[in-house]
Amino acid sequence: MKPIYLFILSLAPSLIVSQEINLNTPSEITLEFIKDFKKWNDFAYNLSLNNNDDELIESEYKKIITKYCQENKVYQGIAFGSHSDHCPEKEKISKEIIKKNTAIIKTKFRDPKNSFQDAEYEYHFIKIENKWFLEEVYLVDKDGKYEGL
Repeated sequence: MKPIYLFILSLAPSLIVSQEINLNTPSEITLEFIKDFKKWNDFAYNLSLNNNDDELIESEYKKIITKYCQENKVYQGIAFGSHSDHCPEKEKISKEIIKKNTAIIKTKFRDPKNSFQDAEYEYHFIKIENKWFLEEVYLVDKDGKYEGL
């Protein structure tokens, strides 16, 4: 019985990885990024109120970039505040465009209490070796698109 149990356990990591790959559509990755960004923003903001530890804030942001982007991704300076630019309760997917190995996920951020914060974003992805990577997040307004990573 023990060898059979060990054999089944040895298969589990492969099954988990396969399921993760199948579940990681650009839309799912976008929603996960929004959650992670909100957690990071709140962490960074609260830390900055008590202890201005810029290195730790930057290090935690780099973890998000590493999780979602290709390893050579160069990102802009970080920005955070009392109101996060991305929030799972306020930002919803409005459109998904997938063409072969590229994808654009459009979202709308709506804050009923602060309409001045309403925004639209585009999450641009590239697929490499069956894995989606976030290339850039753009803030979109009537004047153009602005890089946000």
